[in-house]
Amino acid sequence: MSPKAPTSYDVARLAGVSQSAVSRAFSPTASIAASTRARVLAAAAELGYQPNAIARSMSSARNEPQQVSGMVGLIVTRIQDPYFAHTVAGLSRAIQARGRQILLFTVDSLDEVDAALSTLMRYKIDGALIMSAMLSGRMAETCRSAGIPVVLYNRSAGHLDIPSIQIDNREGGQVAADILLEAGHQRIAFLAGDDSDSTSQLREAGFLDRLTAAGQTLFLRETGDYTFASGREAGLRLFSRKERPDAVFCASDVMALGVLHAVRHELGLSVPDDFSLIGFDDIPASDWPGHQLTTIRQPLNQMIRAAVDALISMIEAPSKPVESQRFAGTLILRTTCRLLRPNSSGASSN
Repeated sequence: MSPKAPTSYDVARLAGVSQSAVSRAFSPTASIAASTRARVLAAAAELGYQPNAIARSMSSARNEPQQVSGMVGLIVTRIQDPYFAHTVAGLSRAIQARGRQILLFTVDSLDEVDAALSTLMRYKIDGALIMSAMLSGRMAETCRSAGIPVVLYNRSAGHLDIPSIQIDNREGGQVAADILLEAGHQRIAFLAGDDSDSTSQLREAGFLDRLTAAGQTLFLRETGDYTFASGREAGLRLFSRKERPDAVFCASDVMALGVLHAVRHELGLSVPDDFSLIGFDDIPASDWPGHQLTTIRQPLNQMIRAAVDALISMIEAPSKPVESQRFAGTLILRTTCRLLRPNSSGASSN
């Protein structure tokens, strides 16, 4: 049998203090003599004792009028997507810098969001960030009644009275279309993410707005699921045809890189000589020497800071209103597009 982990009572006996003194010694703001704190910490180090942070947080939340567990729930879909993984890392660092810790929940579908949030509430979280997913009106009301603020990241709140932080997806689609139209492309295709996903819907809507205004119709349309594999498969379908697109706009960089792999390594085509390719997000891999993908960059650091600021403000000042924010994207010109000129109608270019 493995040895039993030391408890706070073991530390109290070794240090010659009460168990409550041990608890106070591990609370930076608690009132305790410096010599007593030092004695407790020395005993804890000798025994290899570490306090249970979750248990302490839940106890604090139960015993104080206003919930102050120091924990923030984060619910995220598609964490395997590099954009989401990068964003989760940034949110975690930003929340820790504000003196709180993340409890991460991943869900496979939007149907699981309510259940995940319900579970997180049992840990007495101070607030929740929901990333690229939506909670129901019923769960929103449950959170409101429990005094748990919620902020949506990368998703519109719709009819719910919940602040959201997101990129202007529609404008990003417009900018992508403008660049391709200015370059003289005639057979323009769109690779959607998920037909039920509002992010992809808005990017496509903005894209079609500009094509229609220019008197063009969409040449071809394919659907993926925001993965490299689905981008590769869509690329093979698009370019195995007799009449191929001369440009493709993808709802995400990951799918665009799948298209790029398929056409270069399996079909022997050249980008941008045979067609132009644009992605969305500007994940780190987009700038790799072998990719150099033209894309719409999301201002990740600004959006993370805005989301964390909004949530902390709602936790610390519940009566203070917090506004939703929508950020403009930035067109990043690399080598997968040809005949491009600087654009002045939407996002800025690099």
